[in-house]
Amino acid sequence: MNQKIQILIKEFLRSTKEYFWFILFGLAYMVFFLVLNHNGAFCLIKMTIGIPCPGCGMTRAVLSLIMFNFEDAMFYHPLVFLLPLILIVLFFKRLRFVTILYKSQLFWGTLLFLFIGVYIMRMYLYFPDTAPMDYYEHSLLERLLN
Repeated sequence: MNQKIQILIKEFLRSTKEYFWFILFGLAYMVFFLVLNHNGAFCLIKMTIGIPCPGCGMTRAVLSLIMFNFEDAMFYHPLVFLLPLILIVLFFKRLRFVTILYKSQLFWGTLLFLFIGVYIMRMYLYFPDTAPMDYYEHSLLERLLN
């Protein structure tokens, strides 16, 4: 196997170990909600408080991209095209050419600004009735309050 590919695989596995508990907690939390009800929400924040998060719709957007349905992908989350870049920066942050972006405050600040701006726009346009920016009435908070 090519040495560069081996380095990429090794770095990916190291990063996966680094994010293991975060990934495991997220999966366990989703399974918990799937067992509790079958109402279709998979966003951890939306399932907890009922209000969509800045990333809501990203899963549907990725699935739409896989099916080459770019219009739906843009509707579900307009920033879906940045996801591969973000994942590359997170999982390969120790590689020389990626470290620059990983350590860049401008890069992360720009992403934060974009996500918050798009979130505000989507909340204004679609909340509370249009999925994925709809209110989730079966949230944990809603259950605790009732």
